[in-house]
Amino acid sequence: MRKALLQACALSVGATGAYAGGLDRSGQGVNILFEEGSVVQLRLGYVNPDVSGEQNGVPSGNVTNDFFTPGLAYKHSFSERVDFALIYDQPFGADIEYPTDYPLSINPVPPAIGGRTGVLAATADVDAITALLRYKFDGGFSAIGGIRAQRASANVTVPIVAGYEFDADAETDFGYVVGVAWERPEIAARVSLTYNSKITHKFSSTESFNQAPPVPAALVTIDDETEVETPQSVNLDFQTGVAPKTLLFGSIRWVDWPQTVLAPDAYVGIVGDNLVDYEDETFTYTLGLGYQFSEEFSGAVSVGYERDTGSIVSNLGPTNGFWSLGVGGTYSIENAQISGGVRYTDVGDATTTTGGEFSGNSAWSVGFQITYSLG
Repeated sequence: MRKALLQACALSVGATGAYAGGLDRSGQGVNILFEEGSVVQLRLGYVNPDVSGEQNGVPSGNVTNDFFTPGLAYKHSFSERVDFALIYDQPFGADIEYPTDYPLSINPVPPAIGGRTGVLAATADVDAITALLRYKFDGGFSAIGGIRAQRASANVTVPIVAGYEFDADAETDFGYVVGVAWERPEIAARVSLTYNSKITHKFSSTESFNQAPPVPAALVTIDDETEVETPQSVNLDFQTGVAPKTLLFGSIRWVDWPQTVLAPDAYVGIVGDNLVDYEDETFTYTLGLGYQFSEEFSGAVSVGYERDTGSIVSNLGPTNGFWSLGVGGTYSIENAQISGGVRYTDVGDATTTTGGEFSGNSAWSVGFQITYSLG
């Protein structure tokens, strides 16, 4: 019964943290550690964003592509005090593409033979596997620690800068997770605090662009090493029973986005600025209420909020803050809890570094999750 209620609460916030901080996708949660016994969990989210604006009077249309957010986790109890979890997720990502007639998609330098063509676009793929241990002390307290292996790759094209393209080969690097938790099971109370370290990737990268007149037309290609950090973050999650069959839950997530800077040497030399950076850290808040309707079915509703910082943003991430509303439900069948959720996100208006204006944007997210008890 309590398992189903907790699953419904989790799915009411969606299977994704879409547009939290612009690139945040999974939220890097560790709730699998608090499942009873040994379990395996499969999660799949789908996000349909609609983000559009205009630059110099030219409309962009929807510049964001739909994406999936898969997740897989396994939790095993070695003893009454020691738990282990293995989690696969995609913590960060980007998939943005502008039309060919958008001002920033037009190359002002005539391409050389073999020169770059295309549109203003960016993709970033980040996959992570996290191994965690939890040790339970007396009094309901526990300590959490583990290692995260993260594989990342990226591609960015900026035609307005002489047909510029940046391509980074996939690279795997490591970080860590530490945390503490407190529980009081008889009232379904729990508070957990986890810290996710930054992870530094040193990519083997290629930059290419068209050489501008008066020199002879040519495609310039530079192979180099480019360092990028995915940001450190802190998650505070809490829940408590507030009435029979009723659970209050919420979370606060802080992400140190200014740590993430993409500054390839050639691009900085041409433009005099970073290719991607962020001015502000973000705080994302969630608050919700779950209710057990029957022995088999539980439901939940939640609201989410991230403040508009008021700062200008990159054209490769033209959003700023959001609010969201999510609903979820879980049905229990013997050893399985089958959950589904839907979430609407009102994406914040944004002004980009080149004066682009983006407003009236939104995203729909749906999620499916199955948690199976192994005993």
